[in-house]
Amino acid sequence: MDLELQGKRALITAASRGLGRASALALAREGASVAVAGRDPERMADLVDELLQAGAADAVALRVDLSEQTTLAAAVDRAVDRFGGLDIFVGNTGGPLSGPFIDIPRAEWQRALDETLLPMVDLCQAVIPHLSQSPAGRILFITTVGVKIVQPNMVLSDSLRLALVGLAKSLSIELAEHGITVNCLCPGPFKTDRMEDLIAASMQRERIDRAAAEALWLEEVPLGAFGDPADFGAMVALLCSPRGRFTTGTAIALDGGKSRAY
Repeated sequence: MDLELQGKRALITAASRGLGRASALALAREGASVAVAGRDPERMADLVDELLQAGAADAVALRVDLSEQTTLAAAVDRAVDRFGGLDIFVGNTGGPLSGPFIDIPRAEWQRALDETLLPMVDLCQAVIPHLSQSPAGRILFITTVGVKIVQPNMVLSDSLRLALVGLAKSLSIELAEHGITVNCLCPGPFKTDRMEDLIAASMQRERIDRAAAEALWLEEVPLGAFGDPADFGAMVALLCSPRGRFTTGTAIALDGGKSRAY
């Protein structure tokens, strides 16, 4: 299916691995120009090569540290200079510390704010003027299934990404007059480096082996398996395409049925 994304210009943050990388590759396969932002220059350079081989009209790596505010607007400017504008912003971040509330010090809450929520605020302020010039602007935030169903030992992620859903809901109303759609994708357990970290944390915290830790993460997933990041990327491409033009202000679960929510 041709999603009519040829010539579209996208910026994706935290794109060097996991769901950000899958999103970038999905847009590249549809012929978009893709700017990928991250902290690892070597990994980002390899990703640019992959994007071009996958079919991207153009691709560029941008050095961005989401905890360093000065790198954010500068990255948007570089993407706009390279592509002549922006049509798509996919806001992804690394996952904050996991663990029970009582074990998480205030400093980790501040760190999570600085790396998970506030960078999306700053980046939206930078990208919205450019998306407003696009005939079909798109903002997608990658959040978590934890915004739909509470996940044990994930209080930082559950809390701050709920705030991100609130931001998306508000922006979907404010930006509708410009034709910009704003949505959240809420992933459950996918085969990513982040999932590996969470499994390892569960093994250590619960003093269980890997099989038991994986079972712990899958016990509420009716499909009984970890998701393929490529399937996540396919949903990103669909929502960024003209077929997504009437979907806005939503938080869509991609979770194998885990949230069981209406």
